[in-house]
Amino acid sequence: MKKFTRLFFSMKFALILLGILVAACVAGSVIPQGEAASYYMSAYSEKRGAAILALGLDDVFHCGWFIVLTVILCLNLIGCNIVRFPSLLRRTREGFTPEKYLKSGSRPEICRSDDPEELLRECGFRKPEKGQTEDGAAYIYGVKNKAGIWGAWLCHLGMLIVIIGFGLGQMKQVQYAVYGVPGQTKAVEGTDYELTIDDFEVELREDDTVEQYTASITMTDTKTGEKQSGQTSVNYPATLFGMRCYQNSTGWAADLQILKNGELIQENVLCAGEYVNVEDKEALTVMLAAFYPDYEKGPDGMPRTASSKLNNPAYLYRLYYENEILGMNVLEDGEAITVDEYTILFRDPQSYTLIQIKRDPFTPLAAAGAVIVMIALILAFYLRTAEVLAKQTEDGSWSVSGYSRKGGAEFADRIAEKEKELRIRRGKSSDER
Repeated sequence: MKKFTRLFFSMKFALILLGILVAACVAGSVIPQGEAASYYMSAYSEKRGAAILALGLDDVFHCGWFIVLTVILCLNLIGCNIVRFPSLLRRTREGFTPEKYLKSGSRPEICRSDDPEELLRECGFRKPEKGQTEDGAAYIYGVKNKAGIWGAWLCHLGMLIVIIGFGLGQMKQVQYAVYGVPGQTKAVEGTDYELTIDDFEVELREDDTVEQYTASITMTDTKTGEKQSGQTSVNYPATLFGMRCYQNSTGWAADLQILKNGELIQENVLCAGEYVNVEDKEALTVMLAAFYPDYEKGPDGMPRTASSKLNNPAYLYRLYYENEILGMNVLEDGEAITVDEYTILFRDPQSYTLIQIKRDPFTPLAAAGAVIVMIALILAFYLRTAEVLAKQTEDGSWSVSGYSRKGGAEFADRIAEKEKELRIRRGKSSDER
């Protein structure tokens, strides 16, 4: 039982679990999540699609084994911290003293020094303590970075907080989607906020491929009237009212104009895939099914676009009457549809943006955990606790030993190297005199 407990609460076991979970997170970011089973069978080979579904990689963060491993990792980290906390607290309360260092046993000599006080100061030991051993030998003792002993413990704590914050965030996270063209203001459904798309730019490379999508947006609290603005682009979300706004995707939209007996009665902006009912004839529905910026007919006679530039815009429309399809065709720029006394036309094509909005109330908790991990890593790797004791020998020279729990050999090498530098410096000073 003791062996099992020791293994379960070991850092080695934690790293194995963490490695599996990191691999799962990578898979979750590469494989589209939450799609229908048919999507994976068609998008991947039959074997790969079946494996994705069997392993739950289509919804990684909610599958059973991911949750179980996350819980086990949390228990491991909690156990590690509980087991180590009493001894760390005791060491902090008792402090570091030369008496304890001497009682801990003999330490191997690192080097000999003519001026141990100077050596300790050069190595960062600011307040060396002088005294005598029980056998009357003089010593100089120094300690630095006492808080460094908490590095590993705080790292475990930070990882635990990050995992809990991330897990709770995945369970409680709410997502919204708003899409439209510059100038449009749309409600963020299920909230008291409205999103205005102030501007949208598509940056192209020299080969006409997309470099970046950037949207300037403003969110308004409809209850208070408060506004917050920002820019969001791919991989660089904006944070408004504590919600993360991601530039998700883009597409084409166009102005729809409906005239009755030659008089404009309705005007809408339709994104590709959207539809609208004629206001004074609700049974008649107009849909912008697709848009072709550089329209041409393919070898099979089907519509396609030769490029992404607006050289020859064309609109694929569908008309429905009482939910039954009335007609479908491609309208080139300037052409119109006539249905009885109604004239329907599309014009002014432009890019629309899809903004994905995520509200995660546990983001601050995960962020706090990340900050703790960063502090812990600094303590563990850059502010390691170290002790040095220089003891005078019978011939009057000083024997220097030291201890650092992490990187002891590297620590000893630095002290020895520093002593060599000091000796060279002293030699040069003597020559100058």
